[in-house]
Amino acid sequence: MTNYGFGAKVTADTVKLPQSSPKPVAPAPDIAGVLQNGQELGFVSREASTRRKPGPKRTEPQDKITVTGRKRTIDRLKAYCDREGVSYCEAIERLLDKENR
Repeated sequence: MTNYGFGAKVTADTVKLPQSSPKPVAPAPDIAGVLQNGQELGFVSREASTRRKPGPKRTEPQDKITVTGRKRTIDRLKAYCDREGVSYCEAIERLLDKENR
C-alpha cells in the first residue's frame, strides 16, 4: 500500500525548491513624457479640479436655479466672474441693476 508521502520524513534537504533569480528592476518612467503623451492622445487628468471659493456667509434666504445655455454664453459668464472676482449671483445682480437704471 502506498502512503503518498504522508509517512515519509520531510526535511529541508529532501525538498528542492527552484532557484529564483532577482528580476531586473525597470527604470522609472519619465513622468513628464508620459503626461505629455497622454495629453496628445486626448486623456483627461484625474487630478482634483480647482474649486471656486465659497461665497460670503448667508444673511438672507437662499434659492437655486439651474441654467442651461450656449456654452459660449456660460463661458463668458464664468470668465466675467473670474475677472471681477464675483459669484454668479453677484454677476446676475449687477446685470439686473444695470437694466433698472
